[in-house]
Amino acid sequence: MKFSICIDMMFASLPFGGRIDKAAEMGADAIEFWGWREKDIDAIAERAKRRGLDICLCNLDSADPALSADLMRGILTHGRSEDLAKAIHESGSVMRRLGCKNAILLAGDNDPDISPERALENSFKALSLGVKAAEEEDINLLLEPLNTYDRSTYALPYSAPAFELVRAVASKNLGILLDLYHTQRMEGNLISTLTENIDKIGHFHVAGSPWRCEPTLGEVDYKQVFDAIENTGYKGHIGFEYRQKSEDFDLKKYIESIRGI
Repeated sequence: MKFSICIDMMFASLPFGGRIDKAAEMGADAIEFWGWREKDIDAIAERAKRRGLDICLCNLDSADPALSADLMRGILTHGRSEDLAKAIHESGSVMRRLGCKNAILLAGDNDPDISPERALENSFKALSLGVKAAEEEDINLLLEPLNTYDRSTYALPYSAPAFELVRAVASKNLGILLDLYHTQRMEGNLISTLTENIDKIGHFHVAGSPWRCEPTLGEVDYKQVFDAIENTGYKGHIGFEYRQKSEDFDLKKYIESIRGI
């Protein structure tokens, strides 16, 4: 099993470069982070390579500060196809420097002026055009459902509509980032959901629920979940994206124990 660590959320007390070193020390195979606009891309690529780490995931982003901010909320529900294509082409160039193939894509927020049906239609149209840009850049867009406890206005909180949307667009360059913390918060049923939809899952995130903390805390038996993921034949990364709650948790030992399943 291949594991990555989100160095934007984790090891936040360290300088950014030090977080890369820490991820290597924990036995990760890769790192991931959120937006790239304000980061030293070449320095990240060099340091990750030196530490033997792949870079497997980042957020879709833009050099335009306004568009970058909007992408962090999501622009699909407003049908912003041209902005989406612009961000994909910009991100594709940056991701090649990183050796990274996967970009997180967010749907957007509910808007009282846009019906849920129209928001879904807007998202379908934007994605249908966006995947063409992704194919040109040879990157994968991974749409992420988010829970409404943390993001009350998010328009795509459940996994089933997200999978339906991705299947409707029908591109090899579009999949789902299934964050098991968000999924557990909204619906549970993790093992059947991931097993039935593994063909459209491009990346996993894990964190303990309901506190978004270490995976050993909370209501999910992640060892059973990891076993189910492995049984599907999944070849991608499983990303740790949590905030530390316990001083006793040893991530390196935990990764080693999971690999021993």
